[in-house]
Amino acid sequence: MIENTPPDAQSVLEIQEVKRRSVSGVLALVSRTFIIQIISFVATLAITIFLDPNTYGVFYLVSSLVNFLAYFSDVGLAAALIQKKEEITKEDLSTTFTVQQILVISLLVILFILSPLIRTQYRIDRTGMYLLYAMGISLFLSSLKTIPSIMLEREIKFSKLILPQILETLTFNAIAVICAWRGLGVTSFTLAVLGRGVVGLIAMYLVYPWRPSFGISRSSLSHLLHFGLPYQVNTFLPFSKMMA
Repeated sequence: MIENTPPDAQSVLEIQEVKRRSVSGVLALVSRTFIIQIISFVATLAITIFLDPNTYGVFYLVSSLVNFLAYFSDVGLAAALIQKKEEITKEDLSTTFTVQQILVISLLVILFILSPLIRTQYRIDRTGMYLLYAMGISLFLSSLKTIPSIMLEREIKFSKLILPQILETLTFNAIAVICAWRGLGVTSFTLAVLGRGVVGLIAMYLVYPWRPSFGISRSSLSHLLHFGLPYQVNTFLPFSKMMA
């Protein structure tokens, strides 16, 4: 029926659909924030009963180190795809996915090489190092979700986008609380991080199936970096201040 609709009416229908998705998206994001905060608040109260402050300290230290590396796992290509006015091509997707995987794997290699230094510098024991490796694996799993996440944002389908996020939060906190209750200490966070990464990845590809493809298009990369690199540089200063 839409194909036979006059152009003006077609535009009206498209605008109405965008408005409908926008309103639905705002409600979904507000609901996501509310649900996640409640889950995290309740779980944090429970975990503080079973874990000592030193265990929390190890978790936040390792998280900060990996989050710093994660900043360099993308050179603004994801943001460029979201902001791109033209239709996204297969070359854009494969280029973004390939470059990001190269960056992530390179960062994981660096993390592995520096792990002895990190262990000595911050006096992290074996369980803490396992957590560090788990966070690295989680970073890799998260990178595999980038393209589906971008496409859901571009299509204003936030109601689908929040489902993996809620499941990730539930999984992480449930595993962390149960393992902390059983006295596993830092390992509670290690298992929780791995569980969150696996569940989030599966859930994302269930709500938005996408077949990963490899390849780098020079023209696509050049076009995306034209926006992506300045964007990444502009966000580095606030990020570095937050990490300081």
